[in-house]
Amino acid sequence: MAKMYTLDKKLLIGSPEIRIGDEVFPVDDREKNVKKIMKLFNEAGKDDMDKADEAFKLAFGENYKKIEAMDMPFAAYLRLQELVIAALTGEDPDKPEKEETFPEEERS
Repeated sequence: MAKMYTLDKKLLIGSPEIRIGDEVFPVDDREKNVKKIMKLFNEAGKDDMDKADEAFKLAFGENYKKIEAMDMPFAAYLRLQELVIAALTGEDPDKPEKEETFPEEERS
């Protein structure tokens, strides 16, 4: 009998959300939108901060203007970048990355 692979329904409905203060903003994590964002970061010629702003516009849509108007501190802006990437990829932003392990003889 062949193996069956299933795409979980919870991945197909709803969108991730990011809370900023008391407001909750949905993040557009549709495939086409994420591809646009990935393409944006592969383009040459634009400053990385400009790219991040463009990515926010794509991720938050009309809500971007509200977020931009918050004029948040730079540390908060950087954390928001992390949260957006985590929301787009479905990862937990607070979970540490997997540590690499090396065989005992390579550590010396």
